[in-house]
Amino acid sequence: MRNTKRRLIAAAAALAIAGLCGTTAAAAAAPYPSKPVTVIVPRSPGGGSDVLMRLLAPGLSQKLGVPVVVQNRPDATAILGADVVSRSAPDGYTLYLSDNSFYQNPAILPKVPYDTIKDFSAVTMLTQGPVILIVHPSVPAKNLQDLLALARKDPGMLSFASGGIGASTHLAAVMLNYRAGTSMLHVPYKSSGDALRALLSGDVSMQFGGISSARPLIEAGRVHAIAVTGDRRDPAMPGVPTLQEQGLQGADVMSVWGVHAPAGTPLEVRRTLRDALVEVMREPDTARRLAELGYAIVGNTPEEHQAQTEQTVRFWVDLSKKIDLTR
Repeated sequence: MRNTKRRLIAAAAALAIAGLCGTTAAAAAAPYPSKPVTVIVPRSPGGGSDVLMRLLAPGLSQKLGVPVVVQNRPDATAILGADVVSRSAPDGYTLYLSDNSFYQNPAILPKVPYDTIKDFSAVTMLTQGPVILIVHPSVPAKNLQDLLALARKDPGMLSFASGGIGASTHLAAVMLNYRAGTSMLHVPYKSSGDALRALLSGDVSMQFGGISSARPLIEAGRVHAIAVTGDRRDPAMPGVPTLQEQGLQGADVMSVWGVHAPAGTPLEVRRTLRDALVEVMREPDTARRLAELGYAIVGNTPEEHQAQTEQTVRFWVDLSKKIDLTR
């Protein structure tokens, strides 16, 4: 009788363990994704990063079959959002929309609360695009040479707004000052949207901004376009010459937007995300809209973007040893 009881207890325990193992295995085998995906955007609503992610989010949600939540975590250096993602579970459910600050902060800030290389796993570089130099209508300059002549005549008189230290809108002006030998005053704001509002109100003289936000203002005559970065004119603004066309070499800074996940996120998960994002970007309506807004599709692989991230970080760190990137 006692042996029978022991056998029954042992059998029940074995069944319980088997059930637990089965539940664990089923959970481990759950296909990705099986719950909402959150993408943290380090900029305020209305800026280039926010516009891009909100354009892609509905299609990405459809491709993945789960809700995609866009969460804004703005600050002047894009540190807060990146820090949240670096400490998140490496399961593909919390992602970071990386812009120029992500790649350049290690060269600019004295301390970053995470390691840009070691604490993140790349998914893809989504898009890239030039930044456009625009001026307030009160600035009597019709082209780059006019503008540089004004800057050299009265050093410090002209000021430029940026969307925060380390953003492409900041570093494009840093490189302009460096290559042209000017000393225009930098006024950093919390986001590119805030910087644009400062320009429109006349608080600053000029701004390097995204074509997506600048184009309607240029067409309405509220700002004047001076130049775009890059080695060719942008299809979205074909009437605006490049810096190179106007005689300034070596000052081209491009805006870039990528997606990163916490370090350790499985490669197969990152490939799933990358493939879905590329499919969304290449849909005819989306591709047309991206082109209109000045975004050029890249969509490289996680492996390629990981190497690209490491190379870009090294470039800016090396450059920071030669010039002050914070001015």
